[in-house]
Amino acid sequence: MYKVILPLVSSVCLLSACGGGSDNSSSNTAPPAQTSNKTNFSMNVSDAPVDNATKVVVYFDAITLEGNGDPIVIDVKDENSEAKSVDLLTVQGSDFASLVTDVEIPTGEYSQIRLHVTDESYIEMLGGTFNLRVPSGELKLDGITAQANVEAAYTVEFDLRKSLVDPVGQQAVFLKPRGVRLVANNDIGTINGTVSTDLINDESCASKTDMEMGNAVYIYQGEHTDMTLLGDDADEPENQDEVTPFTTAAVNFNDDTQAYEFEAGYVPTGEYTVAFSCMAQIDEPETDQNAQDGFSFLASQSAMVEANQTTHVEFTATEQASGE
Repeated sequence: MYKVILPLVSSVCLLSACGGGSDNSSSNTAPPAQTSNKTNFSMNVSDAPVDNATKVVVYFDAITLEGNGDPIVIDVKDENSEAKSVDLLTVQGSDFASLVTDVEIPTGEYSQIRLHVTDESYIEMLGGTFNLRVPSGELKLDGITAQANVEAAYTVEFDLRKSLVDPVGQQAVFLKPRGVRLVANNDIGTINGTVSTDLINDESCASKTDMEMGNAVYIYQGEHTDMTLLGDDADEPENQDEVTPFTTAAVNFNDDTQAYEFEAGYVPTGEYTVAFSCMAQIDEPETDQNAQDGFSFLASQSAMVEANQTTHVEFTATEQASGE
């Protein structure tokens, strides 16, 4: 088994000249370059938040890369040999926490990455503090292609609105992999924006006991003009024509700007539809919520995401009236 133990000091492998000298001093042909069979691997974590939680602390102790020869196990424990803890609610939007940086791995195709999580993980909610459990103790992620001399830098994005499940009768909350995705850092952008106070205080939101809760934007891949087909986070929507959101982002009031703002980081390049709902607090990941349950969208807009760029979206009461 190929095993890397941190802390590890490594460097990027550089192209080097090869071949012997030549008696022909007039030759100006550059010697061919040697391509390294190693590259550097880095992994960060970031989060799209959820309502009713004040802390979501996950303890990571290893990363396993599989499918390219023997499994590679990267130890991510700290200098005290303790599992590394990250409160996901502190790394929202484009913020992140680093698990490993510049760990040298062989190039090639890796069919799966497994992120190991310990039983020390926990969640603080309005109803108390509970154990946070991951099925089998690991999150199974998509594979990657590690190319020579190209840094393999990735971010694991947690969409907690999708992945947190609170089973009835159990003293634990489960973190499931369905709301966890792996994105390449060289092919992502950010969507941010503002929501007007008129939309936050719309009469359809009046059933809430706290007007600051449940405000969120849902982001869908592609352009969708019919808001009635924009679905919630249900595993199996009742209407098969519904579009499942790619990710979500909370809308919070910024005391400095005096505006309601949101930010969704680590969004792959492409075209998206962004929709605002003030009733996201009733969105349960294992059941389908719709207008009859009180869940709907007040406005939507299209957005084009480009690599390493920020796309800004503004929601106003005029858009609600026009449905655009």
